[in-house]
Amino acid sequence: MQYISQKLAPEKKWALLIYIAGDNNLSDYGLTDIQELCDEGSSDQVYVGVEIDTYGEHTGSIRYEITEPDWTGKAHRTVIDRLPEKDSGDPETLLSFLNWGLNRYKAENYLLVVWNHGSGFRHVRRDIGYDDFGSSLDMPEIENALRRAGINQDNKIAIMGFDACLMSMLEIAHHFREQTDIIIGSQQTEPADGWPYDKVLKAVKQSRDSHTVAKKIVDEYISYYRNHGVFGLTQSAIQLIYTENAINRLSELGNLLAEEISTCRNCLREIRMDLQTFEMADYVDIIHLCELIAQKIDDQNIKETANKVIASTKDCILSSKTLGSSVQNANGLSVWFPAYDFLYYNYRAKYLSLAFASDPSNMGWVKFLDKYHYSYGFNPYMMNMR
Repeated sequence: MQYISQKLAPEKKWALLIYIAGDNNLSDYGLTDIQELCDEGSSDQVYVGVEIDTYGEHTGSIRYEITEPDWTGKAHRTVIDRLPEKDSGDPETLLSFLNWGLNRYKAENYLLVVWNHGSGFRHVRRDIGYDDFGSSLDMPEIENALRRAGINQDNKIAIMGFDACLMSMLEIAHHFREQTDIIIGSQQTEPADGWPYDKVLKAVKQSRDSHTVAKKIVDEYISYYRNHGVFGLTQSAIQLIYTENAINRLSELGNLLAEEISTCRNCLREIRMDLQTFEMADYVDIIHLCELIAQKIDDQNIKETANKVIASTKDCILSSKTLGSSVQNANGLSVWFPAYDFLYYNYRAKYLSLAFASDPSNMGWVKFLDKYHYSYGFNPYMMNMR
Protein backbone atom coordinates (compact mmCIF):
# COMPACT_ATOMS: atom_id res chain seq x y z
CA MET A 1 0.00 0.00 0.00
CA GLN A 2 1.53 3.27 -1.12
CA TYR A 3 2.20 6.06 1.35
CA ILE A 4 2.10 9.63 0.08
CA SER A 5 2.65 12.95 1.80
CA GLN A 6 -0.23 15.34 2.43
CA LYS A 7 -0.74 18.04 -0.16
CA LEU A 8 -3.39 20.50 -1.19
CA ALA A 9 -5.65 19.46 -4.06
CA PRO A 10 -7.67 21.42 -6.64
CA GLU A 11 -11.36 22.12 -6.04
CA LYS A 12 -13.94 19.54 -7.09
CA LYS A 13 -17.74 19.44 -7.01
CA TRP A 14 -18.02 17.17 -3.95
CA ALA A 15 -15.91 15.84 -1.10
CA LEU A 16 -17.12 12.84 0.89
CA LEU A 17 -15.47 12.81 4.33
CA ILE A 18 -16.09 9.78 6.56
CA TYR A 19 -15.09 9.60 10.23
CA ILE A 20 -15.11 5.88 11.10
CA ALA A 21 -14.94 5.50 14.88
CA GLY A 22 -14.36 1.77 14.74
CA ASP A 23 -12.41 1.05 17.92
CA ASN A 24 -15.24 -1.20 19.10
CA ASN A 25 -17.26 -4.21 17.98
CA LEU A 26 -18.07 -2.56 14.62
CA SER A 27 -14.42 -2.50 13.57
CA ASP A 28 -14.69 -5.12 10.81
CA TYR A 29 -17.68 -3.36 9.30
CA GLY A 30 -15.64 -0.19 8.99
CA LEU A 31 -13.06 -2.06 6.93
CA THR A 32 -15.85 -3.51 4.79
CA ASP A 33 -17.21 -0.01 4.17
CA ILE A 34 -13.80 1.15 2.96
CA GLN A 35 -13.77 -1.75 0.53
CA GLU A 36 -17.24 -0.72 -0.69
CA LEU A 37 -15.85 2.75 -1.39
CA CYS A 38 -13.04 1.14 -3.38
CA ASP A 39 -15.58 -0.95 -5.30
CA GLU A 40 -16.98 2.30 -6.69
CA GLY A 41 -13.99 4.67 -6.61
CA SER A 42 -13.85 8.44 -6.64
CA SER A 43 -13.95 10.60 -9.78
CA ASP A 44 -12.61 13.77 -11.32
CA GLN A 45 -15.46 15.61 -9.56
CA VAL A 46 -15.57 13.77 -6.21
CA TYR A 47 -12.97 13.39 -3.47
CA VAL A 48 -13.21 10.68 -0.80
CA GLY A 49 -11.25 10.98 2.44
CA VAL A 50 -11.60 8.52 5.32
CA GLU A 51 -10.20 8.26 8.84
CA ILE A 52 -10.60 4.92 10.59
CA ASP A 53 -9.71 3.77 14.08
CA THR A 54 -9.99 0.00 14.37
CA TYR A 55 -10.04 -2.63 17.08
CA GLY A 56 -6.98 -4.80 16.46
CA GLU A 57 -6.59 -4.39 12.70
CA HIS A 58 -3.79 -1.86 13.10
CA THR A 59 -2.26 0.35 15.78
CA GLY A 60 -3.52 3.91 15.74
CA SER A 61 -5.69 5.46 13.06
CA ILE A 62 -5.20 5.68 9.31
CA ARG A 63 -6.32 8.36 6.90
CA TYR A 64 -7.08 6.99 3.46
CA GLU A 65 -7.84 8.60 0.15
CA ILE A 66 -10.00 6.56 -2.22
CA THR A 67 -8.62 6.85 -5.73
CA GLU A 68 -10.35 6.96 -9.06
CA PRO A 69 -10.54 3.59 -10.82
CA ASP A 70 -7.29 2.80 -12.63
CA TRP A 71 -6.92 1.40 -16.15
CA THR A 72 -8.05 -2.02 -14.89
CA GLY A 73 -11.25 -0.52 -13.45
CA LYS A 74 -10.14 -0.89 -9.82
CA ALA A 75 -9.92 1.88 -7.25
CA HIS A 76 -7.59 1.75 -4.26
CA ARG A 77 -7.26 3.07 -0.72
CA THR A 78 -4.11 5.15 -0.53
CA VAL A 79 -2.57 5.88 2.86
CA ILE A 80 -2.28 9.61 3.46
CA ASP A 81 -1.43 9.62 7.19
CA ARG A 82 -0.68 7.07 9.88
CA LEU A 83 -1.65 8.48 13.25
CA PRO A 84 -0.84 7.37 16.81
CA GLU A 85 -3.60 5.78 18.87
CA LYS A 86 -6.28 8.34 19.73
CA ASP A 87 -9.69 8.34 21.37
CA SER A 88 -12.27 8.52 18.57
CA GLY A 89 -14.81 9.75 21.14
CA ASP A 90 -12.66 12.79 21.88
CA PRO A 91 -13.90 15.94 20.09
CA GLU A 92 -10.28 16.95 19.51
CA THR A 93 -9.84 13.83 17.36
CA LEU A 94 -12.90 14.72 15.31
CA LEU A 95 -11.67 18.30 15.00
CA SER A 96 -8.30 17.10 13.71
CA PHE A 97 -10.05 15.00 11.06
CA LEU A 98 -12.25 17.92 10.02
CA ASN A 99 -9.29 20.27 9.70
CA TRP A 100 -7.43 17.68 7.62
CA GLY A 101 -10.34 16.87 5.32
CA LEU A 102 -11.54 20.42 4.76
CA ASN A 103 -8.04 21.70 4.03
CA ARG A 104 -6.92 18.83 1.84
CA TYR A 105 -10.08 18.35 -0.17
CA LYS A 106 -11.35 21.61 -1.57
CA ALA A 107 -14.91 21.21 -2.82
CA GLU A 108 -18.06 23.15 -3.57
CA ASN A 109 -20.07 20.72 -1.45
CA TYR A 110 -19.18 18.50 1.50
CA LEU A 111 -20.87 15.33 2.72
CA LEU A 112 -19.58 14.57 6.21
CA VAL A 113 -20.43 11.18 7.74
CA VAL A 114 -20.02 10.39 11.44
CA TRP A 115 -19.91 6.59 11.63
CA ASN A 116 -20.43 4.50 14.76
CA HIS A 117 -22.98 3.22 17.23
CA GLY A 118 -25.59 5.85 17.99
CA SER A 119 -28.19 6.47 20.66
CA GLY A 120 -29.60 9.90 19.95
CA PHE A 121 -28.71 12.40 22.65
CA ARG A 122 -29.10 10.66 25.96
CA HIS A 123 -26.96 7.56 26.47
CA VAL A 124 -24.60 7.60 29.45
CA ARG A 125 -21.83 5.84 27.53
CA ARG A 126 -22.31 6.25 23.82
CA ASP A 127 -24.22 9.00 22.11
CA ILE A 128 -22.07 8.47 19.01
CA GLY A 129 -18.41 7.98 18.08
CA TYR A 130 -17.65 5.89 21.14
CA ASP A 131 -14.30 4.23 21.66
CA ASP A 132 -14.04 1.03 23.72
CA PHE A 133 -10.87 2.41 25.29
CA GLY A 134 -11.93 6.01 25.59
CA SER A 135 -15.04 8.17 25.54
CA SER A 136 -17.86 9.18 23.20
CA LEU A 137 -19.16 12.29 21.47
CA ASP A 138 -22.31 14.09 22.47
CA MET A 139 -24.13 16.58 20.28
CA PRO A 140 -22.66 19.78 21.79
CA GLU A 141 -19.15 18.32 21.35
CA ILE A 142 -19.77 17.56 17.66
CA GLU A 143 -21.26 21.02 17.12
CA ASN A 144 -18.29 22.65 18.83
CA ALA A 145 -15.80 20.66 16.72
CA LEU A 146 -17.62 21.71 13.55
CA ARG A 147 -17.62 25.34 14.63
CA ARG A 148 -13.92 25.29 15.51
CA ALA A 149 -13.21 23.81 12.08
CA GLY A 150 -14.82 26.89 10.49
CA ILE A 151 -18.20 25.33 9.75
CA ASN A 152 -20.89 27.85 10.69
CA GLN A 153 -24.01 29.58 9.38
CA ASP A 154 -21.90 31.52 6.89
CA ASN A 155 -19.93 28.47 5.76
CA LYS A 156 -22.19 25.43 6.01
CA ILE A 157 -21.55 21.94 4.72
CA ALA A 158 -24.17 20.55 2.37
CA ILE A 159 -24.97 17.28 4.16
CA MET A 160 -24.08 15.64 7.45
CA GLY A 161 -24.85 11.96 7.72
CA PHE A 162 -25.14 9.92 10.89
CA ASP A 163 -24.39 6.34 9.90
CA ALA A 164 -25.54 5.23 13.33
CA CYS A 165 -28.67 4.21 15.23
CA LEU A 166 -31.47 6.45 16.48
CA MET A 167 -30.12 9.81 15.34
CA SER A 168 -33.05 11.26 13.34
CA MET A 169 -34.60 13.44 16.03
CA LEU A 170 -36.04 16.93 15.63
CA GLU A 171 -34.01 18.17 18.60
CA ILE A 172 -30.75 16.80 17.14
CA ALA A 173 -31.43 18.10 13.64
CA HIS A 174 -32.17 21.55 15.03
CA HIS A 175 -28.95 21.45 17.04
CA PHE A 176 -26.90 21.51 13.81
CA ARG A 177 -28.97 24.05 11.90
CA GLU A 178 -26.05 26.52 11.74
CA GLN A 179 -23.54 23.94 10.45
CA THR A 180 -25.31 22.03 7.69
CA ASP A 181 -28.26 22.23 5.31
CA ILE A 182 -29.33 18.57 5.44
CA ILE A 183 -28.96 15.77 7.97
CA ILE A 184 -29.42 12.11 7.04
CA GLY A 185 -30.10 9.57 9.75
CA SER A 186 -32.35 6.82 11.08
CA GLN A 187 -35.12 6.98 13.66
CA GLN A 188 -34.63 3.28 14.33
CA THR A 189 -31.51 1.22 14.89
CA GLU A 190 -29.34 0.41 11.87
CA PRO A 191 -27.89 -3.01 10.98
CA ALA A 192 -24.16 -3.35 11.64
CA ASP A 193 -23.50 -3.11 7.89
CA GLY A 194 -24.67 0.51 8.00
CA TRP A 195 -24.83 2.46 4.76
CA PRO A 196 -24.02 0.75 1.43
CA TYR A 197 -21.05 2.98 0.64
CA ASP A 198 -20.55 1.89 -2.96
CA LYS A 199 -24.13 3.02 -3.65
CA VAL A 200 -23.69 6.18 -1.58
CA LEU A 201 -20.55 7.16 -3.47
CA LYS A 202 -22.21 6.41 -6.79
CA ALA A 203 -25.12 8.70 -5.81
CA VAL A 204 -22.66 11.51 -5.03
CA LYS A 205 -20.85 10.99 -8.34
CA GLN A 206 -24.07 11.03 -10.36
CA SER A 207 -25.78 13.96 -8.61
CA ARG A 208 -24.84 17.61 -8.69
CA ASP A 209 -27.17 19.05 -6.03
CA SER A 210 -27.41 18.16 -2.35
CA HIS A 211 -31.16 17.46 -2.34
CA THR A 212 -30.79 14.80 -5.01
CA VAL A 213 -27.80 13.24 -3.24
CA ALA A 214 -29.65 13.09 0.08
CA LYS A 215 -32.77 11.52 -1.40
CA LYS A 216 -30.71 8.94 -3.30
CA ILE A 217 -28.85 7.93 -0.16
CA VAL A 218 -32.18 7.32 1.62
CA ASP A 219 -33.44 5.31 -1.36
CA GLU A 220 -30.27 3.24 -1.67
CA TYR A 221 -30.21 2.41 2.04
CA ILE A 222 -33.75 1.04 1.99
CA SER A 223 -33.24 -0.74 -1.33
CA TYR A 224 -30.06 -2.43 -0.09
CA TYR A 225 -31.72 -3.93 2.97
CA ARG A 226 -34.89 -4.87 1.12
CA ASN A 227 -32.72 -6.91 -1.24
CA HIS A 228 -31.05 -8.53 1.78
CA GLY A 229 -34.32 -9.35 3.54
CA VAL A 230 -33.74 -7.09 6.54
CA PHE A 231 -36.76 -5.21 7.89
CA GLY A 232 -37.76 -2.85 10.67
CA LEU A 233 -35.64 -0.05 9.21
CA THR A 234 -35.94 3.69 8.68
CA GLN A 235 -33.87 6.38 6.97
CA SER A 236 -34.62 10.03 6.35
CA ALA A 237 -33.15 13.28 5.07
CA ILE A 238 -34.01 16.43 7.01
CA GLN A 239 -33.87 20.06 5.79
CA LEU A 240 -32.62 22.14 8.68
CA ILE A 241 -33.86 25.45 7.34
CA TYR A 242 -37.32 24.44 8.59
CA THR A 243 -36.51 23.08 12.06
CA GLU A 244 -36.90 26.43 13.81
CA ASN A 245 -40.58 26.59 12.87
CA ALA A 246 -41.15 22.97 13.91
CA ILE A 247 -39.48 23.57 17.28
CA ASN A 248 -41.64 26.67 17.82
CA ARG A 249 -44.85 24.82 17.02
CA LEU A 250 -43.82 21.93 19.30
CA SER A 251 -43.22 24.41 22.11
CA GLU A 252 -46.68 25.91 21.56
CA LEU A 253 -48.21 22.45 21.75
CA GLY A 254 -46.25 21.71 24.92
CA ASN A 255 -47.52 24.88 26.58
CA LEU A 256 -51.13 23.97 25.80
CA LEU A 257 -50.72 20.40 27.03
CA ALA A 258 -49.07 21.62 30.22
CA GLU A 259 -51.98 24.00 30.88
CA GLU A 260 -54.54 21.22 30.39
CA ILE A 261 -52.57 18.37 31.96
CA SER A 262 -55.19 17.73 34.65
CA THR A 263 -57.95 17.14 32.10
CA CYS A 264 -56.02 15.34 29.36
CA ARG A 265 -53.51 13.36 31.43
CA ASN A 266 -55.26 9.99 31.10
CA CYS A 267 -55.77 10.46 27.37
CA LEU A 268 -52.07 11.32 26.99
CA ARG A 269 -51.11 8.14 28.84
CA GLU A 270 -53.21 6.12 26.40
CA ILE A 271 -51.68 7.94 23.44
CA ARG A 272 -48.21 7.30 24.83
CA MET A 273 -48.91 3.56 24.86
CA ASP A 274 -50.10 3.56 21.22
CA LEU A 275 -47.22 5.57 19.76
CA GLN A 276 -44.66 4.55 17.17
CA THR A 277 -41.55 4.03 19.26
CA PHE A 278 -38.10 2.73 18.47
CA GLU A 279 -35.34 0.70 20.11
CA MET A 280 -35.13 3.39 22.76
CA ALA A 281 -38.83 3.65 23.50
CA ASP A 282 -38.57 7.19 24.87
CA TYR A 283 -38.01 8.31 21.27
CA VAL A 284 -41.36 8.58 19.48
CA ASP A 285 -42.41 9.62 16.00
CA ILE A 286 -43.46 13.26 16.27
CA ILE A 287 -46.00 13.16 13.42
CA HIS A 288 -47.67 10.01 14.74
CA LEU A 289 -47.78 11.58 18.21
CA CYS A 290 -49.52 14.69 16.93
CA GLU A 291 -51.93 12.71 14.77
CA LEU A 292 -53.09 10.80 17.85
CA ILE A 293 -53.31 14.00 19.92
CA ALA A 294 -55.46 15.65 17.22
CA GLN A 295 -57.70 12.57 17.06
CA LYS A 296 -58.14 11.85 20.76
CA ILE A 297 -57.97 15.12 22.69
CA ASP A 298 -61.14 17.22 22.52
CA ASP A 299 -59.62 20.65 23.13
CA GLN A 300 -59.83 22.57 19.84
CA ASN A 301 -56.72 24.69 20.45
CA ILE A 302 -54.69 21.55 21.12
CA LYS A 303 -56.05 19.88 17.99
CA GLU A 304 -55.19 22.87 15.80
CA THR A 305 -51.72 23.23 17.27
CA ALA A 306 -50.99 19.52 16.90
CA ASN A 307 -51.88 19.85 13.21
CA LYS A 308 -49.50 22.82 12.95
CA VAL A 309 -46.73 20.65 14.40
CA ILE A 310 -47.50 17.99 11.78
CA ALA A 311 -47.35 20.51 8.93
CA SER A 312 -44.13 22.16 10.13
CA THR A 313 -42.46 18.76 10.69
CA LYS A 314 -43.41 17.61 7.20
CA ASP A 315 -41.72 20.74 5.85
CA CYS A 316 -38.48 19.53 7.46
CA ILE A 317 -38.60 16.06 5.88
CA LEU A 318 -36.98 16.03 2.46
CA SER A 319 -37.25 12.25 2.21
CA SER A 320 -38.31 9.46 4.55
CA LYS A 321 -38.49 5.73 3.83
CA THR A 322 -39.34 2.75 6.00
CA LEU A 323 -39.05 -1.00 5.62
CA GLY A 324 -41.29 -3.33 7.61
CA SER A 325 -44.55 -3.26 9.56
CA SER A 326 -42.86 -2.52 12.90
CA VAL A 327 -42.02 0.99 11.67
CA GLN A 328 -45.14 1.65 9.58
CA ASN A 329 -45.94 4.79 11.59
CA ALA A 330 -42.44 6.24 11.33
CA ASN A 331 -42.48 9.44 9.31
CA GLY A 332 -38.89 10.67 9.49
CA LEU A 333 -38.36 12.54 12.76
CA SER A 334 -38.55 11.51 16.40
CA VAL A 335 -39.03 13.60 19.52
CA TRP A 336 -38.22 12.84 23.15
CA PHE A 337 -41.26 11.67 25.14
CA PRO A 338 -40.20 9.22 27.87
CA ALA A 339 -42.93 7.17 29.47
CA TYR A 340 -41.13 6.72 32.78
CA ASP A 341 -40.24 9.33 35.36
CA PHE A 342 -36.77 7.99 36.09
CA LEU A 343 -35.76 8.26 32.41
CA TYR A 344 -36.99 11.81 32.18
CA TYR A 345 -35.32 13.10 35.29
CA ASN A 346 -32.09 11.18 34.71
CA TYR A 347 -31.65 12.78 31.27
CA ARG A 348 -33.49 16.09 31.60
CA ALA A 349 -30.28 18.07 32.13
CA LYS A 350 -28.65 16.49 29.10
CA TYR A 351 -31.74 17.25 27.03
CA LEU A 352 -31.42 20.90 27.99
CA SER A 353 -27.87 20.97 26.62
CA LEU A 354 -29.32 20.80 23.09
CA ALA A 355 -29.60 24.03 21.13
CA PHE A 356 -33.38 24.42 21.25
CA ALA A 357 -33.20 25.00 25.02
CA SER A 358 -31.00 28.07 24.61
CA ASP A 359 -34.14 30.01 23.63
CA PRO A 360 -36.54 30.41 26.59
CA SER A 361 -39.46 30.74 24.17
CA ASN A 362 -38.85 27.16 22.99
CA MET A 363 -39.27 25.53 26.40
CA GLY A 364 -42.95 24.62 26.09
CA TRP A 365 -42.25 20.95 25.35
CA VAL A 366 -40.00 20.72 28.42
CA LYS A 367 -42.70 22.42 30.47
CA PHE A 368 -45.16 19.75 29.31
CA LEU A 369 -42.74 16.92 30.12
CA ASP A 370 -42.18 18.40 33.58
CA LYS A 371 -45.92 18.50 34.22
CA TYR A 372 -46.54 15.08 32.69
CA HIS A 373 -44.05 13.36 34.97
CA TYR A 374 -44.55 15.46 38.08
CA SER A 375 -48.31 14.86 37.84
CA TYR A 376 -47.85 11.31 39.13
CA GLY A 377 -46.53 12.55 42.45
CA PHE A 378 -42.88 12.20 41.45
CA ASN A 379 -40.84 15.13 42.74
CA PRO A 380 -37.44 15.51 41.01
CA TYR A 381 -36.19 17.70 43.82
CA MET A 382 -36.71 14.96 46.43
CA MET A 383 -34.61 12.28 44.68
CA ASN A 384 -30.89 11.60 44.76
CA MET A 385 -29.40 12.54 41.42
CA ARG A 386 -26.06 11.67 39.86
